[in-house]
Amino acid sequence: MDTDFVFTMVLIAIAIGVIVSILYKTPNYRRVDEGFYGGVARGSGHPDCLRTLPEGSQLLDILVSKRVNSIPAGASDASADYQEMELILSKMACLKKDLLSTSGQVDATRYQTFETAHDRINVGELCGMCMNQTIARRDLDIIFATWRDRGNVLLRKLCTEANLSEQEVVAVEKLFSKSWTDVYDVAQSKCLKTDFSKQNGGSTGGDVGAYEPPSLKEDRSYDYKYDGLSASGWNGAV
Repeated sequence: MDTDFVFTMVLIAIAIGVIVSILYKTPNYRRVDEGFYGGVARGSGHPDCLRTLPEGSQLLDILVSKRVNSIPAGASDASADYQEMELILSKMACLKKDLLSTSGQVDATRYQTFETAHDRINVGELCGMCMNQTIARRDLDIIFATWRDRGNVLLRKLCTEANLSEQEVVAVEKLFSKSWTDVYDVAQSKCLKTDFSKQNGGSTGGDVGAYEPPSLKEDRSYDYKYDGLSASGWNGAV
């Protein structure tokens, strides 16, 4: 056998061994997606984004334990009610996720479907308006009030279907209320422009007040006049 051929094969074998050794010893770091609050938007659970809304997840666990989501279609409309309840919680959770994300992109909410029963506008569009702070407080309040009111209607129907006790009904209602308040507080802080009038006791009408050094607060106003004229020579006539 040719000596050069053997030498070449040995070098190739050594190179392969070195590469395999390097790959084997290199640690396999877990990939982290920066800029997204609460992990990925889809594929991490059902419904979407519910990890960002723990009370919503607890609420659904209670309903699922009563099997309200498995009632045969036609015998009751509880299954459809449960699906809509899931959708409302999913939209609120994904809105919170996007608003708290450092990416500044409409990511999680863009997957959410529009539902005429509880939506005023598409939640992805709402998220975009929030990020640009182009939504009015009144419109934001109407959107959240619609989610709250429809959610409460669905909860009453689902609690009846599940034969929950009065104590269980109160617990479920509190979980939904806490979820709603959580997302609403985030939305108010992220969606609305700063109200400067509130920063100055409401007296500026939205303008920033003039600054007066503390050292001048104790000084009296300068109104000395000489021969009817002020120090600047103005006599008050226009």
